[in-house]
Amino acid sequence: MDSRIEIVAIHRRGRTVIESVRGGGHFAARQTGEGEIHLVGIAAGPLGGDHAVIDVHVRAGARLAVRSAGATIIQPGRLRPDSVIELNLWVDDDAQLDLATEPTVVCHGARHENRTTLALSGSGQARVVEQVLLGRAYEGPGEWSGRTVLTRDGEPLLRHTLRSAVVAVGGTRVISTLVRTGLEKPEPATHGDAVALPLAGGGLLATATGSDLLPVQVDLLAAEAISCRAATADVAAAASSGSGS
Repeated sequence: MDSRIEIVAIHRRGRTVIESVRGGGHFAARQTGEGEIHLVGIAAGPLGGDHAVIDVHVRAGARLAVRSAGATIIQPGRLRPDSVIELNLWVDDDAQLDLATEPTVVCHGARHENRTTLALSGSGQARVVEQVLLGRAYEGPGEWSGRTVLTRDGEPLLRHTLRSAVVAVGGTRVISTLVRTGLEKPEPATHGDAVALPLAGGGLLATATGSDLLPVQVDLLAAEAISCRAATADVAAAASSGSGS
């Protein structure tokens, strides 16, 4: 089954307004607060052979948070094991997107691909967190790959691919990534099994792996916080130096 859902957020009279939600299939979108949307699974899967597309457009001046009501369970189909979820994200000038959904669980026998394309314009900024759990409790892992493409005004900022066949070794069942823009000179940082690295065009990419979801989440957010504190300290030091001269 192929499905598509489109979400558009705009800025109107000092508020973020969800201008439109169209489509459906695997997911529905429900507004849960001002500038906040939750994705809700309304059909099984995606199953093997399915392709789900989620389009999110945050227009100039808007601030949108995207969450999910629960985990996304990926299962193999009767005839084929492969499925795709495609995230297409547009963030216009002076807009902000904060996307952090519950984990994608790739069941044993499934082969799943996540494709995330994040297009920023002008001063638009984003924070995108993706979490993957390989296999349910007491079963073997499925296969997963994730591709992230980040641009600003059409210029490439990041091309990043992870595959479970490469990183899921030694009992690793959880893979988490975080992309955050709008940070000036963040420092490389580590915490537990998480690593945060600065992007050449500003911002950072953090990755974390492990055997249990909660410790991986803690490590990922801690590495982000350490890197952000370093960036804030650099800005404060530069301001202090400038005022002293």
